[in-house]
Amino acid sequence: MDGVIMQSTKPTQSGGGTPATRLPTPAMRLSASTNLRQTMLKVCRWLLHHRRWVVSLFMLAAIVGAVLYPQVKVNYSMTDYLPKDSPSVVSLDDMKRSFDGGVPNARLYAEGLSEAQADRLADDLAKVDGVDEVMWLGTAVDMKQPAAVQDDDTVKTWKTDGSSGTTESGTASGDGYLYQLVIASDKGRQAIADARAAAEHVGADRVSMSGDAVSTADAQESTATQVVYIMLAAVAVVILILLLTSNSWFEPVIFLIVIGVAIVMNMGSNIVLHDISFISQICGAILQLAVSMDYAIVLLHTFRRAQQEFADPEEAMAHAMVRGFSVVLSSAAVTFFGFLSLTVMRFGIGVNMGIVLAKGIVFSFLAVMFLMPALTLMMLKPLNALRHRYLLPSFGRFAAVCQRIMLPASLIIILCAVPAYLAQDRTDFIYGASGMTEPGSVQAVESERIDQAFGKSETWVAMVPEGRWADEQATIDAIEKLDHVTGVTSYITVAGRAMPVDAVPESTVEQVVSNGWSRIVVTLDVTPESEQAYDMVSLMRETLAEHYGDDYRLVGSTVSIYDLRDTVRQDSMKVKIFSMGAIALVLAVMFRSLSIPIVVLAAIEVAIWMNLSVPYLTGSTLNYIGYLVIDAVQLGAAVDYAIIYAREYFERRRTEPARDAARSAVHHSAITILTSATILIFAGVSVNLIATNGVISELGTLIARGAFLSMLMMFVFLPWLLRVTDPLIRHTSLGLHFAADSGDRAADSGRRIADSGGHIRPAHSAVIRSSIHQSQGGHHASSQR
Repeated sequence: MDGVIMQSTKPTQSGGGTPATRLPTPAMRLSASTNLRQTMLKVCRWLLHHRRWVVSLFMLAAIVGAVLYPQVKVNYSMTDYLPKDSPSVVSLDDMKRSFDGGVPNARLYAEGLSEAQADRLADDLAKVDGVDEVMWLGTAVDMKQPAAVQDDDTVKTWKTDGSSGTTESGTASGDGYLYQLVIASDKGRQAIADARAAAEHVGADRVSMSGDAVSTADAQESTATQVVYIMLAAVAVVILILLLTSNSWFEPVIFLIVIGVAIVMNMGSNIVLHDISFISQICGAILQLAVSMDYAIVLLHTFRRAQQEFADPEEAMAHAMVRGFSVVLSSAAVTFFGFLSLTVMRFGIGVNMGIVLAKGIVFSFLAVMFLMPALTLMMLKPLNALRHRYLLPSFGRFAAVCQRIMLPASLIIILCAVPAYLAQDRTDFIYGASGMTEPGSVQAVESERIDQAFGKSETWVAMVPEGRWADEQATIDAIEKLDHVTGVTSYITVAGRAMPVDAVPESTVEQVVSNGWSRIVVTLDVTPESEQAYDMVSLMRETLAEHYGDDYRLVGSTVSIYDLRDTVRQDSMKVKIFSMGAIALVLAVMFRSLSIPIVVLAAIEVAIWMNLSVPYLTGSTLNYIGYLVIDAVQLGAAVDYAIIYAREYFERRRTEPARDAARSAVHHSAITILTSATILIFAGVSVNLIATNGVISELGTLIARGAFLSMLMMFVFLPWLLRVTDPLIRHTSLGLHFAADSGDRAADSGRRIADSGGHIRPAHSAVIRSSIHQSQGGHHASSQR
């Protein structure tokens, strides 16, 4: 009966005469496995027989995705993803309900203006759609008064002397004026452009702008075009790498169609989300392309091997789908859970990115397992007609070199592990929009120009209960005594505490008193996102709490980033625990081992520590978004490489000593690991070179460096770890059979026969094992023989 040994159904008796529970025998398990395999083959044959319908269905889904993609809303503000119950979000919501204006989020410096032109510009800026409020010298002093009676310090805060300033055309013909703008987040891009145009229209010699709104608008303007450029560069690199590592000129076409369809489906499906972050938009497609390409490589080369056994291409593909299913599913699962770990964050951008990236892995898995087999059979003629010899040499010598340097390299890695961990733990992070600006960019130059003229500055708004004028006066007095506070504006400073609200002009009152709140505007000479600024947030909150308890609100750029910092710091450990726990569980089930997940994750974590330690060692900062993303991306990608190598190693360990198995595993897995890692490396480099947004550019560097380090770990450190922990793995794993290192393979073979209950357990082929080398003829096959 299909090779199943019939067991006696007569119940056996134990001690008390109770029938003993019948445990599944190896033959029964083999029968269940065979039945599952036959069912899968039937499903695959049916799908391949209806392959035109399968391809049509995927193409229809891709068209729908392409139509929906332009409708997906992109969010360029990181603070919008703060938890709704964070103090700064609650404060901002209350302020929006109570006041028309907000916190200034842009500075405009117009040089070469007369006083009349400056006054007209203030009026013109107020008329710009998207500019909710304008503050300038005219709102701080009475411009009708002679300059001699105006407060000199106040004037210097808003105005520079034209005689000391120069523009590209020479000495400025007038003074320079600073305008602080409150720009609506949903109209920022056009409002920034219109504000510049307004300044140039009144006759400004030079216009400079800075601030969060400007950074966001710049990111918004550059993202759309840069996504296209990054994808074109990545596709070109992928084609080149695949041509080098494949044996048909047509293979890259199939790969790119399959992964391209998956990417378009994923991008279109983002319509179900309220919005996606600009980081998800730029990195989602490129990461999906780079991370999931190896699924397609595995399946196609499994098909090539199956063709050696089955003359009918359809039957060969059906068997390839069944054989490759567990490998592709395992790789996709660990990557999926690595990305999904971001969703445990309270910081919404992590949830957004986790959903987008994890969803992409699901679409890639579906496309590779169902679209690619159907498409390959439909394009089998050009695929075979354009075959060529492998362009890369055999990796036998490469494996031998890895074997020779394995021990010294592993010792160096171990010595570096602890310093790398300590270094990455001390890296200085940037959490907000200030990290978006690339050094040397137009925006960076303009921001530096404004800082040189007026100093670094931030404006915060405190809201306290209306009518408690004595408490407000005491609060203002305390705030003015704080370091770095350069100005305070409130109802008291404008009208005086003795002046009844009804006696003050409505236009003045509505800016500082509304809906039961009194607004205190505080100007500080601090660098945004600096330790000084963070300390000032704590001091301001302590000062306000001293007089109002919890009945106050504080809003500002660095105030939001302060809450963002606290949020993501709490999220970091949750993400790490979830991702490592989920991936360890997948590996434990896959290899039926308690120790293999620990060994694999140890090698990967060291690579991550080394990658993240570089900013500290070079004295640079790191955007925290990049830190969280690379932790998930590098972990997911590196586990893919580890699965490829470990499957090969344990397959060969059945018949070879540990040393030989480690070397031959490198030999036969190198091409697949190198292909996948190289694609990810060059994808990261493309992002770094093309993206002008500092956060995205930095993320590209982290991805490229992380893929390179992970690849090195797979060739030298993981093989050494598996050899060293060989006895531990042997005693903590089920179903793994190792050849004796003493060379007594006959005894080991006998043990395997006994363990299998009279049946020699069929080798579970590591589908990737020499997929490229053994699936075809040529010098690779020769080198193995």
